[in-house]
Amino acid sequence: MNLWNLTQEELAFIGMMEETGGEITPEIEEDLAIRRENWEDKAHSYTKLILKLDSDIETAAAELKRIQELKKVKENAVKRLKTALRDSLMVFGRPDSKTGVMRYETPLFKLSIRTSNAVEITQDLDVPDEYWVVKKEISKTLISNAIKDGMEVPGAKMVENKNLQIK
Repeated sequence: MNLWNLTQEELAFIGMMEETGGEITPEIEEDLAIRRENWEDKAHSYTKLILKLDSDIETAAAELKRIQELKKVKENAVKRLKTALRDSLMVFGRPDSKTGVMRYETPLFKLSIRTSNAVEITQDLDVPDEYWVVKKEISKTLISNAIKDGMEVPGAKMVENKNLQIK
């Protein structure tokens, strides 16, 4: 029997007990003990699974961090290699007769220098306000504090959650 079924049986039992005035016979007491034992077994199994999955999540997060660091190392290596190759192409390449762009070709690949433009921010605080983009974000902390102070915040309400704690 799963946890949901056990819970439904217990709720039905509680309802029946309320209807009968709370009279407990030895049969009801035995049934109650069996249901409690079944629930304890299920709760034990659920708790072990939750703790295992939490551990798996932590392991996955650590592995993700390791892979992200590895990715960053490889991206930096590619950036350094491209810079070195670009700089050497400027020396060893041949200028294109029409465009003057430095090129180098082999049967496997073609190298060339492409010119592009990019904005470089040298002092971000000196950039005028009209060039800034401000991200609009709701602050749940400010809303929580306002509601706790008795204010009404349209479109928001305080809800009480029941969270499972495993120790």
